[in-house]
Amino acid sequence: MLEWPAGLDVKGLMAAGWRPTPFRQFILKIHSRCDLACDYCYVYEMADSSWKNRPKRMPAEVVAAAAERIGEHARAHGLPEVEVILHGGEPLLAGVDFIREIVTLIRSATGEHTRVAVTLQTNATLLNVSYLRLFDELGIKVGVSLDGDQAMHDRSRRFANGRGSHGAVTDALRLLTSPPYRHLFGGLLCTIDLRNDPVTAYEALLEFEPPAVDFLLPHGNWSAPPPGRTPEPEATPYADWLIDVFDRWYHTRPQRTRIRMFAEIIHLILGGRSSSEQIGLSPAALVVVETDGGIEQSDFLKSAYDGAPETGLHISRNSFDEALALPMFVARQIGERALSPTCTACTVKRVCGGGLYAHRYREGEGFANPSVYCPDLLHLIGHVRDTVEADIRHRRSRRPGSVERSTMKPNEHRISAATFSALATGVGGRDAVSQLRAAQHSKHVLLVRGVMEEARVHAHPDAAGARRAYDLLATIQRHHPGIVERVLRHPSVGAWARQAIIALRSGERSAAPGQLAAVAASAAILSGTACDIDVPATEGIVTLPSLGQAVLPPMVETATVQCHTHGAEIAGGHAIVTIPADPRTDGPGWTGLRDLSAEAGAYALHVVVDDLDPYRMPGVANLRERLPADEVGDWQTMLGEAWNILVRHHPQVAEDVSGAINVFTPLVAPAQGQTSASSRETFGCIALSIPPDPVTMAVTLAHETQHAKLSALLDLVPLTRPDDGSRYYAPWREDPRPVPGLLQGAYAYLGVTDFWRRQRLVESGDAATNAAAEFHQWRAAALMVTRTLLGSGRLTEPGEHFATTMAQRLDAWADEPVSPRAQSLSRERAERHLTRWRERNG
Repeated sequence: MLEWPAGLDVKGLMAAGWRPTPFRQFILKIHSRCDLACDYCYVYEMADSSWKNRPKRMPAEVVAAAAERIGEHARAHGLPEVEVILHGGEPLLAGVDFIREIVTLIRSATGEHTRVAVTLQTNATLLNVSYLRLFDELGIKVGVSLDGDQAMHDRSRRFANGRGSHGAVTDALRLLTSPPYRHLFGGLLCTIDLRNDPVTAYEALLEFEPPAVDFLLPHGNWSAPPPGRTPEPEATPYADWLIDVFDRWYHTRPQRTRIRMFAEIIHLILGGRSSSEQIGLSPAALVVVETDGGIEQSDFLKSAYDGAPETGLHISRNSFDEALALPMFVARQIGERALSPTCTACTVKRVCGGGLYAHRYREGEGFANPSVYCPDLLHLIGHVRDTVEADIRHRRSRRPGSVERSTMKPNEHRISAATFSALATGVGGRDAVSQLRAAQHSKHVLLVRGVMEEARVHAHPDAAGARRAYDLLATIQRHHPGIVERVLRHPSVGAWARQAIIALRSGERSAAPGQLAAVAASAAILSGTACDIDVPATEGIVTLPSLGQAVLPPMVETATVQCHTHGAEIAGGHAIVTIPADPRTDGPGWTGLRDLSAEAGAYALHVVVDDLDPYRMPGVANLRERLPADEVGDWQTMLGEAWNILVRHHPQVAEDVSGAINVFTPLVAPAQGQTSASSRETFGCIALSIPPDPVTMAVTLAHETQHAKLSALLDLVPLTRPDDGSRYYAPWREDPRPVPGLLQGAYAYLGVTDFWRRQRLVESGDAATNAAAEFHQWRAAALMVTRTLLGSGRLTEPGEHFATTMAQRLDAWADEPVSPRAQSLSRERAERHLTRWRERNG
C-alpha cells in the first residue's frame, strides 16, 4: 500500500485550477559532516543515514549546476528575490574560499534582475573573524544554534569526544554581536528540551539580544514520538513549556526580541497568513540541494524514515519546476487539501495548519495525519488566542464606542447631474466634496487590494507579506473602520499603491508591495491592535504612512512593528525604537508627522505636514526635507491668517478646502514668490512652499483644491478623449499643454478668478488694484482656454457640458467693472507672458 502522498492526483489538481508556488528558498547542503554530535540531530541520529554515502563537501560541478538551476528558476518565474540558505552538516566546514565561490557564482547566475539574499545556519564553533569579514563583504546573515545556558546547551550539543560546545558558541556569539558584525546576526535557533526550565532558557538567549528566536520542537512522528510526547491527549508538555516562554515574552514591554512561532500564531489569529511551514496553511516554497546534487524535500523529513526527502531528481539533469510537479512537493503546497479528516474538522486548522509536515508521519499511512504534537498545538494556540483576545478587549474598554462595523470593500460611486453641474461652476459644496472624498477612499481600497493581488500574480517575494498585511488591515477595519479609512486616505498611500501596481506589472525592481505592511502597521498602532508585523526598511528607515519614520541601523532591510497594550515599538538590527504615545511627537529614533490646524467661525481645517514619506508627492523635484520646529510655527501662523481670510470672505472655498485637503507637503521656495503643486495620485495633498503672505496662501488653497476636485471627478467621469498629440497655449504655463492639462488649468483658474473677484472688494489701495488686475487677467485667460477646449473636439459629451458650464460662469463675470489701471496691469502681464511663450515655443 502506498503511503500518502504517493497517490496524490496532481493532474486533477491542475485541471481544477491549482498551480504550484515557485521555490523562493534554496537550502544548499554545502557540507554533509558536522563537528558536533548532538543527540537530537535529525541528520545523523534519526531514521535517515544517507549522509554516509554523500560527498563531504559539495563538488564544484554540483555548485555550478545548482547556481544555474537557481538562476533558471528565478528567470522562469520572474522572481525579483530569492533566498539561499547555506546549510549542513556544519556549513563552516566548507571553508572561507568555498563559501565565497558559491555565493559569487549563484549571484552571477541569477543576474541583475534577481536579488539573492544569503543566510547561513551554523553551530558557530568555527565562527571567527575571517568568516565574519567574508559575510560582511557578501552580506550574509548568520543564524546560530543555542539551547540556553551552559548546562542546558551542553546536555545535547557536544563534540564527539563528549566535551560541551557552549563555551565555543558563546565566544563566537560575542564576536558576532560586536559592533563591526552585529548587523550580520540573523537570530538564534533553540531546540526545546523539556528538562530545561523554559524561562531560564529564554533569558539565556536574550543575553545576546537576538533580533529573532526560533524555538524548534524536537523532530519526531507517530512512529517515533519525540521525548516526553506520550499518547495521552490531555498531556501537553511542549505547550506548557512554550506557554511559560510566551507569557514572559508577550507581557514584557518593550519586547526584547521576536519569537517567530508566537508572532506567526498571533498573525494567523488576527486573520493573516503564515510565512513558514511550521504553522498555518501557506504553501511551502523551499527546496534542498544535497552535497551530491540530489534535489530533495525539506531535510526535516529525514526524521521520518530513511530516504524520506529523496525525489530521484538531480541538479545536473532536472529543473526545479520538475520537482514542483512531484506529489511530495505538491502535498506541501495545497493547504487544507493536504490535511487529514481530523484536522479538516478542527476549529484551529487555519492557524495550526496540521503542524510541521514531518511531524505528521505514521508508518504505513504516510503524512495524512495530525501532527504528533496535536494536543500541544491546540493548547498553545488556545492560550495565545485567549491572551490576545483579552488584550484586545482591554483596549476596547479604554476606547468607548470604538467598535464599528465595516468591510474592506469599495462602494459604487455615482455623481448626480446636479452635483456634476455644481462642480462645473467651480464651487461644489460640502456634499459634492464629500462624494468625491468617498470615491477616493474606495479608489485607495481598490489600489491596496490591487497591490496584494498583483504581487501574488507576479510571484513577487513580498507577496505573502502583502497578503498578511492586507488580512491584518481587513481585521482592523472590522472594528475600527474610521482608523483604517484615515490611514488609507493618507495621500501617499494612493501614490505608493499606484506605483507599486505599475512596477509589478512591468517587472520593475522598484516594485514595493511590502510597504502594504507599513500601511497595516499604522492602522494597528492607531487602533491599538495587538500584533507583530514585519515592515520594509530603506537603509534603516521605516516609513509608517500618516504617522512618521523610525531610524534604525542603515543595514536593516526589514524591521518588526510590535503593537501591544502599552503602545508600539519598531525593532530591527540591534535597535528598538519606541513610538511615543502621541506619534506626532518626536522621540529617540522616531520622527513624527506634525499637524497644523485653523478655526474660524463654523469652519475648521486640520492638515498633517508630511515632510517625510518618500511617496508624498510623486514627480516633484523640489521637496523640502524635514521642517525645523520654528518653521512649523511660521506655517501655523500663516495658515491661521489665511484661513480667517477664506472663512470671512470666501466661505464656499473654505468649505471645499476643509472637505478635500488633509495634508501639506512643504516645497523648497523659489528665488521669488511661491510655488505649489498637486497630483491626481495624491488626492488631499497640497505641495507648497511657505507663501509670502496670508492672501497668497489663501488663493493657493483655492487654486490647488480646484485641481483636487477635478482630479477626483475624472476618476468617476471621463471628460476628455484620448490624447491625439495636439498642444495649446495656456496663459499660466511656459510650455504647450495637451487637452487634459488645459482643462486642469482652466478649472483651477476658474477658482482663482472667483477668489480675486471677491478679494478685490475687501482690499484697499495698491492691494485692491492688484487684486482687480488678477481678477481681470485670469477671467480672460480662463475663458479663452475654456473656449479653446470647446473647439478642440477632444472633450467627451460630459466634458462638453462641463466646459460649457465653466464658460457660462466666466461669461457672467465679464461685465463686472474693473478700473482702467487694473485692466492695464492685467494686459501688460498677459502680453509679457504670451511674448515669452512665443519666444520659447515658436
